Amino acid sequence: MLRGLRERTKTILWIVVLTFIISIFAIWGMDLSTPQRRHADANVAGSVDKKSVPQQAYSDMLNQLYAQLKTQKGEDYTPSDMDRDLIANQAWELTIQNILMQREVERLHLATVTDNELVSFLRQNPHPSLQNVFKTADGQFDYQAYLKALANPEVDWTELERWGRSVIPEMKLQTFLLAQVHMSENELFNRFRSQNVEMKARYVEIPITEQTAPYNPTDAELRAYYEKKKADFTNPAMRRIRVMEFKKMPTAADEEDVRLHLEDIRNDIENGTIDFAAAAKEYSDDNSTSDKGGDLGFFKKGDMAPEFDKIAFSMKPGDISEPFRTQFGYHILKVEERKTEKGVEQVHAKHILMKIEAGSDTVDSLQTMLREVATEIHDKGFEKTAADRKLKTIDTEPFSQGMFIKEIGFVPRIVSFAFSYKTGTVSYGIESGTSIYIVKIIQEIPEGVKPFEAVRQQLVDDLALERNNEAARAAAESIRKEMIAGGDFDAVARAKGLTVKETPTFKEGDQIPGIGGNTAFHAACKYLAVNAISPPVMLQNRCCLIKLVKRTEPDESKYAEARQSLAEEMRNELSNRFIANWYQGIREAAKVEDFREKPLQ
Repeated sequence: MLRGLRERTKTILWIVVLTFIISIFAIWGMDLSTPQRRHADANVAGSVDKKSVPQQAYSDMLNQLYAQLKTQKGEDYTPSDMDRDLIANQAWELTIQNILMQREVERLHLATVTDNELVSFLRQNPHPSLQNVFKTADGQFDYQAYLKALANPEVDWTELERWGRSVIPEMKLQTFLLAQVHMSENELFNRFRSQNVEMKARYVEIPITEQTAPYNPTDAELRAYYEKKKADFTNPAMRRIRVMEFKKMPTAADEEDVRLHLEDIRNDIENGTIDFAAAAKEYSDDNSTSDKGGDLGFFKKGDMAPEFDKIAFSMKPGDISEPFRTQFGYHILKVEERKTEKGVEQVHAKHILMKIEAGSDTVDSLQTMLREVATEIHDKGFEKTAADRKLKTIDTEPFSQGMFIKEIGFVPRIVSFAFSYKTGTVSYGIESGTSIYIVKIIQEIPEGVKPFEAVRQQLVDDLALERNNEAARAAAESIRKEMIAGGDFDAVARAKGLTVKETPTFKEGDQIPGIGGNTAFHAACKYLAVNAISPPVMLQNRCCLIKLVKRTEPDESKYAEARQSLAEEMRNELSNRFIANWYQGIREAAKVEDFREKPLQ
């Protein structure tokens, strides 16, 4: 639970099952704050209930998530722009989570750790790193040697004690929360039963089809339906922004640096310092082939870029090309073999690709220019600065939180800025992988209901669908009444021209061929008596009538055998749900301000 997702030698990560916690990504050597952001406020990342969130706490969390993914993915992992934005938001939420959890520890008076509690904890919970220090002859952890060292007054255990005092309040909070989670024996047995009851059913399908006559609801019907469904037609709050984009374009000097670097790699290969495959794994920017030593397999003319084909088909096996340029960057190429198959010439080759990107000098020059632009905007305004410098600006279409911006793409930091400040506010430079943006908020569009005329056709379509569904349901109910009256499910179905289908034996959570898993079909079977016929059950594009033909109750003697694993499963499920809801409550109650993207003052 709360302890599960933490590396004990690092900052505490509270493990809470939250809907907003997504897969962990990494900040691969990146600094998410531009020079302008650091200049604006180097020490504060935001606030929680008006109490500052230190920038250092946020940076530490970024670095910790980076280290975790580095361990998982390996040294050569390079995050995408989306990864960078996701890890920034992940780190922010975890930083807030830490603050709120610590506040709860203090509110519940759980922060104090006695010496006895500390000693007991350290005896029972050896730090993972110490398991590599105290080992028996066969490589196992030597617990007795650990206890002996722990009792030795000559050993300085200051860091271990500090770690213990940070962990124990967390354990106390976990214990406090889990003590509020209860499950009865009856609930546990019902879980056992529901997971092990076996069923078999016969069923018929009544398709949901459009009516032959076109449906033309009256204006009064549409307006009544609109009032009934108004909540479904709510537009989220939206923003429009005006953007200056500064592309991080590589210069001729950057391009020459890449070519010279690749030339040096080629010379090392030719001199035997490194072989081609190893060099590809270490240096190539082609993620699809670098792990395979740059191997492209066999290809024919036209499979590759024209410049690539020209070089590849002019070389002999064993040759290594000089660096050459394509739209993807600079390559060197080694031909492994050539063949002609069915009259088509093919080449088997390996390559190393180095992309051409803006170098540090280019980016530094751009940052200097951005600082000048920011100063001018502060002095004379966004539009005047753009006009004086002949800078193109883009006015975006409205966008909502969490969405792509049509004219820019997926840049969550811009969206975050737009929804954090008022109309007229201008940002410092906001950096993405290929560009830096200065943003002005030009319109705040509040949440609102779409006007009737804007959704008229949708209302017509929805009403028509409801009408078709109701017609199918009514037809199914009529057939059901005949089946009940006549007592023969199959005979009535055949008389109506319906095909009777039968499921295999299934349990509550199983996939049923042609039906799927965890559907209304399963729910109906769960509560049907054997040989009873269900009311109409709506599935996608069809309505079903179901006759349960078999229900096999589980062997209750096996309950005792399954009880422990079931109890653990159910306890984890209930605990996770309880903690998630509990944390969501304190998170929603807190007033959190995000200052990571600061406006120009």
